[in-house]
Amino acid sequence: MQMQKKKPITMIALILVALILLPLYAGITGSLAAESRDLAQIDREINETRNQINHLEGHTAELAEQIGDVRARLQVLREQEGGYLEELDVLQEQLDILRKNIALTEEQIALYERMIADMQLRVDEATEREEEQLELFRRRIRSMEERGPMSYIEIFLRAQSFSDLIARIHDAEEIIAFDQRVAEQLERYRAAVQEYKAELLAEQEDLEILVARLEAERAQLQIEEAVLEQRIAEVEALIEAQEIEQAELQAAYERASAQALQLAQGLGALDAERQEAIRELERQVQAGGNPGGGGMGGAPARPGHGSFIWPSDFTSTVSSPFGPRWGTLHTGIDIATPGINGTNVLAAASGVVTYSGWMSGYGNTVMINHGNGYVTLYAHNSANLVGVGQEVVQGQVIALVGSTGFSTGPHIHFEIIRNGQHVDPMIYF
Repeated sequence: MQMQKKKPITMIALILVALILLPLYAGITGSLAAESRDLAQIDREINETRNQINHLEGHTAELAEQIGDVRARLQVLREQEGGYLEELDVLQEQLDILRKNIALTEEQIALYERMIADMQLRVDEATEREEEQLELFRRRIRSMEERGPMSYIEIFLRAQSFSDLIARIHDAEEIIAFDQRVAEQLERYRAAVQEYKAELLAEQEDLEILVARLEAERAQLQIEEAVLEQRIAEVEALIEAQEIEQAELQAAYERASAQALQLAQGLGALDAERQEAIRELERQVQAGGNPGGGGMGGAPARPGHGSFIWPSDFTSTVSSPFGPRWGTLHTGIDIATPGINGTNVLAAASGVVTYSGWMSGYGNTVMINHGNGYVTLYAHNSANLVGVGQEVVQGQVIALVGSTGFSTGPHIHFEIIRNGQHVDPMIYF
């Protein structure tokens, strides 16, 4: 009877204990779930921030390339402008020489005009003197005609003496000879002056032809000068447009760089927040709690023992365990479930990436050295998100699930290597 009485009391006690512990358990699991959601939110923010940084880095690279192209075009335009300016300098020097030649030739023409005018005065003077001498002849002839013809006999009969006769004959001959000499000299002088005047006129005509040719050359050079000045103006306009474009690209580049730097600083804060969330989860696990999936999919993940966490925040399903398979040793475990493709691959522990690339049948593979002889391997990824030499923290998204290499479908092939030997990862979970 006592035993029968004890059973209801025991059942009541157990029910009371359960009722007491149930709210506490619900609070713990609720708190852990909240922590899990917080970590998932942090992961999403980290991924979004990294995507934004990658986008900005690609954008800044494009801007840098465009700036380089603009600088190259500016260099070509400035060289072209320099060539045009050199040509313009040569043309202006030629124009200056032509202007001086034209001015000098015009001075020569003016000098010839003055010389021709002077020659004309001399011709006029010679002509006037010739006319005077001719008038003298005419008067003498008229006088002789009025007196009648005079012969040497008349001169002889009029002479008072022999010496007077000689003198009269001599005077008559001298007058005749003088008149003849004067007439000949006047004729030669006038002919010489006319000839010299003709030469001056011919040279003046040649100079006028030279001036016309120089003026034509100057007109042509002025046309070429105008064309060059137009080209220089066009090149300067292009240079100004390129400089404006370069300034705009540089400003955009600086804005993108500043935004990327700001995001990187924010990423550091998110990483620190994520580390604190992971440490909190580890404390809960060590205290006996179960942190659940800890990630974006909300699926339950396996807790780790020691320093490792489950490499998936989407599923805890192991589709192929460690050990013999198809006549060989399967050196890791395969984690797979429908919908896993493209989900996150998490670093099982903090460390340094020692390999990130294509590895034969493993496809896209990441390897992390955690120190103390431990290395983890994550294979068949659709994309690796970390590079060799990069330090990663526990729980960081290092890749995306895929089916690269020798794979029958999307899954995570996960290995733990201790002191160079493959061990069953499940002993840590």
